[in-house]
Amino acid sequence: MIIVVASIIAVATVPLCGRSLAPLASLALRRVWLVWLSISLQLVITLVPSFPAALGEPVHLFTFAASAAFLWSNRHIAGVVAISVGAALNLSAIAANGGTMPASAWAWRTAGFPTPSDGFENSSIVHSARLPWLGDIFAIPHEWPLANVFSIGDLVIVVGVGYLAHRAGRAMIVAEHDAPSASAGLAPSR
Repeated sequence: MIIVVASIIAVATVPLCGRSLAPLASLALRRVWLVWLSISLQLVITLVPSFPAALGEPVHLFTFAASAAFLWSNRHIAGVVAISVGAALNLSAIAANGGTMPASAWAWRTAGFPTPSDGFENSSIVHSARLPWLGDIFAIPHEWPLANVFSIGDLVIVVGVGYLAHRAGRAMIVAEHDAPSASAGLAPSR
């Protein structure tokens, strides 16, 4: 959830820099259905109470495979490589820990989360975690809105989304600025 909110904030900075969000609507994204599949499955495994861990963990890993296919299909778009690096960092931590993103006990407590349940958790305290530094080691304190835990991979993804949005907005302004003006009597070059 926090990665979505942070990405929206990153995109919202585009107009603050004098750029347009309009080009984002015309990006020619390939295989968008993979993203919707991934989001849908993640919602099911995280929102269904006591979702079985034996099923949740492989489904969680599958959502990353679907997202990876989407990112690979769109690697030509500025920012997608950074988003892919962030996703790969997250996937590394999740795969190394059997399908669960390891969270540090400090981050978990700081966010005010309850003791982990027996059901599937996409992020949870994992004892003797592998690659713990790639896990959810940062936290928004429980006293603040949107309290949550997040990882370095999440930060890289948000930076990639912001870069993508700013590059797309800049491209339109540069194209408009460089285009000959019909009112100035200039004919388009051939």
